[in-house]
Amino acid sequence: MTGQAVSRRIELRLNRHRLWRWQLELARVLAGDAGVRLTARMVDGPALPAALGLLLALEGPAYRLRGHHACDRLGEADFAQWRAAEHGADLVLDFAGDAGEGAGPEAWHLRYDESPDDDALLAAALAGHPATMTVVDGQGRIRASGYPAIEDPTVTTRALDTLFSGLLRIVLKALRSDGEVAAAAPPRRAAPSVTVATVVAAGAGSLAEKLCGRLTQLCRRPPNWSVAWRRIDPSADFSHLDIASYRPMPQDAGRYFADPFPIEVNGQTHLFVEEFPYATGKGIISVATLGEDGPSAARPVLETDVHLSYPHVFAHAGEIYMIPETMEADAVRLYRAERFPDRWVHEATLLDGIRASDATLIQRDGSWWMFVTTRAWWGSTWDSLNVFWADDLHGPWSPHPGNPVTVDCRYARPAGHFFEHAGALWRPAQDCSDGYGSGLAFCRVDRLDRARVEQSPQHLIRMRADGVKRGPHTFNRCGSLEAIDVLR
Repeated sequence: MTGQAVSRRIELRLNRHRLWRWQLELARVLAGDAGVRLTARMVDGPALPAALGLLLALEGPAYRLRGHHACDRLGEADFAQWRAAEHGADLVLDFAGDAGEGAGPEAWHLRYDESPDDDALLAAALAGHPATMTVVDGQGRIRASGYPAIEDPTVTTRALDTLFSGLLRIVLKALRSDGEVAAAAPPRRAAPSVTVATVVAAGAGSLAEKLCGRLTQLCRRPPNWSVAWRRIDPSADFSHLDIASYRPMPQDAGRYFADPFPIEVNGQTHLFVEEFPYATGKGIISVATLGEDGPSAARPVLETDVHLSYPHVFAHAGEIYMIPETMEADAVRLYRAERFPDRWVHEATLLDGIRASDATLIQRDGSWWMFVTTRAWWGSTWDSLNVFWADDLHGPWSPHPGNPVTVDCRYARPAGHFFEHAGALWRPAQDCSDGYGSGLAFCRVDRLDRARVEQSPQHLIRMRADGVKRGPHTFNRCGSLEAIDVLR
């Protein structure tokens, strides 16, 4: 919204008994826009359950939580600079729940799993599952909707941090929208009320799980992601995948392999993977060569000072490139094969100063497009899909005006190469609604240009047979080879 020529008067209407830091961050963003005149008005609404406040206070020292949090409770003095006596606004952002209803046709409201009261959101955090968040205008039209992730369901503070961070992005997206936005149908869950018993049970379970986790760390097996592959007809349907039809890639007890990306060069198929040695706890990129009997033993080809994963490898203009995930470096880095497949050089930094995960590129209609999830504030890398575009692979890269394209942990984070099937463009996405890597969502890309990005989730794939607990997590095809990874 920065740079608006016409002043827009926006009023935040807040419950003075439930003031959160995420609301203060929203006020700061809005007030920083020269085209916005912001005011904040307090109304009386229901108080926060005392037990919830106690739980959040206890979690700080119990989990060594440092600094500010999106769910910090604030006072009216924190919003004093935007208090104004006069009435009148072009738009009222009414976040006071039931207490603020009836503010008029110019008012926008929040819904949490269809409830106007944020008790539904608090109950979702206590239960450890996400909640659908919707911004509805005075005519009942949906301006923006999302389904933010909960990465850590056992700690209420962290759960609220990711939910409130997602909510902040959804509200800002609504303010940039140019009309009605259709909401994805959420999973239906009965939202319990926030009672003392609910809070105590959540807190007790959280602390108990912490202690249990500490005691079992020494004897617990580490995560065991594994890569599997099969031969297919290149035109084969992908809406149903059976783990029994795949063959596992060999690995030993000292490491796991994940994120398979195949590529064919000079008639030979190579399978790039993340290799995670348990001894170092830091991912590297390795490659195996595919023969008639399957892949050879994987060998390391790229290691840096940060954790590497998701080796998105592709050919362009006679060169072979790779974009591994380098989120720990706050950058998206492009590597070029100086000697394929085992010698790689850093070619360019495509994005800098950004916490980005699983960047996936496609060249289409004369432009390069990058789909990537980003972490902002206390948010998750599972749910906020952003798109960037460039005229040249090396950049400069520009953010799409519709960012974030979606805030939804069911189909935001990339899970492999784009591919075409039956005349449509498809992108695999991770479904993290039941935890990281719980399944795949195949999204049809309906529009991709510099004005809009539109996609439709069509197929949800989850494998749970033959000892598989989560997955698939990544999906890629190359000719007659198809590769996935699962957690066993």
